[in-house]
Amino acid sequence: MEDLFFRLLFLMTHGGNSHDMVLALRRVACAAAAIRHSAGPVVRRGSSLEVYCTFRCGCGRSMYSGHPPSLQRHTVVNHSTTYIQVENITKDRTFSCLCTCLDLDPCGLDISAGYPPETPRNIYCNYTVLSEQMGEMFCSWEKGSETHLRDTSELRVSSDSKSWRPIKIEGSDPPSARFALPNGVRFISVQVATHNALGSAMSLPANYTLSNIVTPAAPVLRVPRCTSRGCTIRIRQPVKTQDLEVQYATETGLWTTDPNSNMSVALDQLFSILSLEPYQWYQFRARAKFTTGLWSSWSNVTSSWTQEEAPAKELDVWYTQHPFDFESIRLFWKPMTVSHARGKIVAYLVSVHNSQSVLEFTSNLSANATDTSVTFCAECHVTVSALNSKGMSPPAKILAYHAKASAHLDVDVKAQERGVALWWRQPEMAASYVVEWYPEGLKLHELQWLRLAGEDHRAIITGLNASECYEGAVYVLYTDGSMTWRTFRLFNTSQSVPKVGPSVKWKADATRVTLTWAELPRAQRSGCITQYTIYLEDSHEHVQQYSVQATKRTFVLEDLPVGPHNLWMTAWTSQGEGPASLKIQINIQAVDGIPVFLLVLCLLLTVPVPLLLCLCQIGAVKKRAWLLFQCFMLQVVPDPANSKWAKEYDQGKGKMHAQQSQTVLTEEEEPIVVIITDPEVVSNHNTEEVDSLPTSPSTPGQSFPTYIKSYSHKSDGSEQTQTSLDTETEQEEQFSEEEDDRLYKTEELPTIGKLTLDLVRIDWSLSENC
Repeated sequence: MEDLFFRLLFLMTHGGNSHDMVLALRRVACAAAAIRHSAGPVVRRGSSLEVYCTFRCGCGRSMYSGHPPSLQRHTVVNHSTTYIQVENITKDRTFSCLCTCLDLDPCGLDISAGYPPETPRNIYCNYTVLSEQMGEMFCSWEKGSETHLRDTSELRVSSDSKSWRPIKIEGSDPPSARFALPNGVRFISVQVATHNALGSAMSLPANYTLSNIVTPAAPVLRVPRCTSRGCTIRIRQPVKTQDLEVQYATETGLWTTDPNSNMSVALDQLFSILSLEPYQWYQFRARAKFTTGLWSSWSNVTSSWTQEEAPAKELDVWYTQHPFDFESIRLFWKPMTVSHARGKIVAYLVSVHNSQSVLEFTSNLSANATDTSVTFCAECHVTVSALNSKGMSPPAKILAYHAKASAHLDVDVKAQERGVALWWRQPEMAASYVVEWYPEGLKLHELQWLRLAGEDHRAIITGLNASECYEGAVYVLYTDGSMTWRTFRLFNTSQSVPKVGPSVKWKADATRVTLTWAELPRAQRSGCITQYTIYLEDSHEHVQQYSVQATKRTFVLEDLPVGPHNLWMTAWTSQGEGPASLKIQINIQAVDGIPVFLLVLCLLLTVPVPLLLCLCQIGAVKKRAWLLFQCFMLQVVPDPANSKWAKEYDQGKGKMHAQQSQTVLTEEEEPIVVIITDPEVVSNHNTEEVDSLPTSPSTPGQSFPTYIKSYSHKSDGSEQTQTSLDTETEQEEQFSEEEDDRLYKTEELPTIGKLTLDLVRIDWSLSENC
């Protein structure tokens, strides 16, 4: 012990390398304790053993197991030895002993646990001819259960005339071996031996006749050269064989054997495959076989495209009518499969022909197009063709089908696990059927259809989205250009109630509220919406319901009472009612903008106004009303100077000739304004105002209107005045015909002496007394 410590001290002080120091440390550790066990370093799994530690130190003693090390409970044998009992060991274990008073690594022991090897079985061998002189033997076998130990195998080969040195095989899984064998050998025996630390095993010998297991080497294929219907491949082999099998496959990966296979093949030859389709990507492989023995392994895989041909099948075309355009149709066609297109489609040709089959319109569309709109007429027809580099497909023809009046079609729809099934009664003389379907409201965007022969009367629609509502129709096409149809709705088996409620907008007009809402988002409908329900809650928490058809997008609530209201909506599918929308508050207020007194006034006038209109039809009432109306008229007084009489007087054409005498007033005489009420007042030069004229003696009972006139201070008497007034009366009759004289009356005036009309000035201030 002391010698080991002195050696370690020497290495540390004299610069010893790290490897020597580690070895010295280990020696010091193991010098402090020795470890051993009752079995060898390799034990069988499930066995038991004891591990002993003998310590040479006087300080603390411990035993550990596993990684990282864990302290084990040990049993003391004597003052220097302890041990632990290990039961049913199932994996590799590590044990160590440690003196806790020394800062050294523990001294350890590794124990491996496993099984002895089983007897090898199912030995399989084949013999591959590589050339005319030499071949290769390949053998494989099953080693049995895993031993969890390092196994070594030996392949022992012998023939009817020679034995070969054993061939060692390590680490291969599954185990196998290859070795050269000359072509002259006819029989061979193979045996496998396997051993490990716990034991060994030997298989039974496997005997072979080489002619039964012989196989040629795999052929080698070059890049093929192809036409539209076939490919030619160069095939090379190291030796001539009796049979050759060539296979080809498309992108689907399904291999097909060419019918021209199974023929004698030379070392180097061309092989043609003539049963291919145009514009297809093909893979090729081959294998060979002697007259006896086994097939070779498959060759390398080579591939190529066949060339194009003009499409031989017409497009699958269908159409629909624009909802608001009755002079055009929307054409749809399905892209051709590779086998039908026979090449890369570069364009589509759409043509419109009239009733005489004369071309009216043509259009080239890109290869990505799948629909287009064309102008159409009742007697026209449309053709659609696909084009590739080699030509054009036969035209697909669409006629302007007319409805068959006498036809009737019943369609049954039923949901199934795979989709939706449709049945209908087969009409007589039906040429074909078209079943179309599309998400609700998206016919022009996501139309799909299925074309069936006339003898079919059922269809199954798959690939439906569970959250969509679908609409569709079955069309029966007849040979005479007529058709009949029946629409339907598709209800998916997985549909549920809507996920959300409608988003509602409202507009109030007095007690009338108009509601509008949009369709639910497609992903949240969960199928076909069957109806909507509107809930209206008043201030007393009384709720009233209104059911609305699924096609409606607006609803009007009439005569709502004044006050606050809560409103919400729900949507329904066939599975039930969905969640409610957000509540909206609507406050109905009293009518604003019209004063209450106006409403009362309107009510009060509804009876008096018609009554007054009736009273106005009476003449006396009408006259009194007119006089009252004149009192409130604007004072627009006609000027007498503008009258016809005054103008004639100014021109000297209308001189008055009085019967008694003529009185002329000079311009210097200042007229005096008076109110004439009685002829006796004329001699009085004072001005008086009276309300009315008295009754003339010559005309008893006749009243005269009040006039305001001016006259001269020099009057010759009543006779001259009477003469002037007589003439004046005649002139007033003419004066009343003018517009400015419409308020004068042509009545007889009393005799008031000398007075001429040209000196008369009318004063209408009397009207102010009204």
